[in-house]
Amino acid sequence: MIAMVEVGEDYTDRLITIKSNNPCSMEEAQKDARDAGYQVIAELCSIVPTMHEVQITIAVEPEGGKKDGRKN
Repeated sequence: MIAMVEVGEDYTDRLITIKSNNPCSMEEAQKDARDAGYQVIAELCSIVPTMHEVQITIAVEPEGGKKDGRKN
């Protein structure tokens, strides 16, 4: 499972969760986020193996910084 989570100074917002049957590396997941137009915050990304799957969390911020309507 890959979760893209937008991270701001005062909030977090899950943007999308992707279930994949194919193995995916952290680098591939981060590339997918960049291809979708997000800036990846590498130091906040994580991989957590669970009993049934591997969860990859990609922390992103909107391309260009602040998102309308959000404090940043």
